[in-house]
Amino acid sequence: MAQVSSTDLLRTLFFVPKSTYISSKEGFFLKDVYKQIMFSIFVNMNFRLLIVGLFFYSCNPRVIQYQNENANFVNYRSFYILNSKSDHLNAIESEEVNNRIEPFILDEMNRRGYVLDTENPDLILRFEIIYGSENNNNSNPGSFNMIYYPIISNKIVGAVLIELVDNRTKKLIWQSSIDANNAMKKRKEKDPLKRIVASLFNTYLYRAGNPIPDEQLKIK
Repeated sequence: MAQVSSTDLLRTLFFVPKSTYISSKEGFFLKDVYKQIMFSIFVNMNFRLLIVGLFFYSCNPRVIQYQNENANFVNYRSFYILNSKSDHLNAIESEEVNNRIEPFILDEMNRRGYVLDTENPDLILRFEIIYGSENNNNSNPGSFNMIYYPIISNKIVGAVLIELVDNRTKKLIWQSSIDANNAMKKRKEKDPLKRIVASLFNTYLYRAGNPIPDEQLKIK
């Protein structure tokens, strides 16, 4: 049985023909912001392993979310997206992943009334893909994102994570993650990434400048 690498799985998850790419926005931001955000919980390796471990024990697409109870959502009206580089992809592939998922993130933030600000945003939004593996004795072929693939003994599990960080305090205010592997299997949409992003944002129900969650923002 042929082995499937994590990079191959990611290509299946995120890559489509070049002609369908949506160009990512051009922007700039202070380098020190990136350095400070890198110290957030999002890039803590132990936290990543914990998230992937929790997904191993769930058969259904599962969303894990964190919210800072001390965050004052009245203060948040603007944001900036800080693209993340995947450890398992080269620079070009990483940019392609960003191009695929970023438009859906922008749509969700715009629905909540947040304004994109490249100079002095209230929030920094980051997203990333994390990986893990689990033992699986099932060697029968299966279906993944409408593409035929073998289920191998060492099954790669991918998770999509999105987080919001207060740009002033550099504190994490919200984070949400989902098992992309199971989420892709369960659905037959033309582009299931849109549903994955919507599922994550279903745990962030704050409109810009409003501290009261709005349940009407949920997408069923």
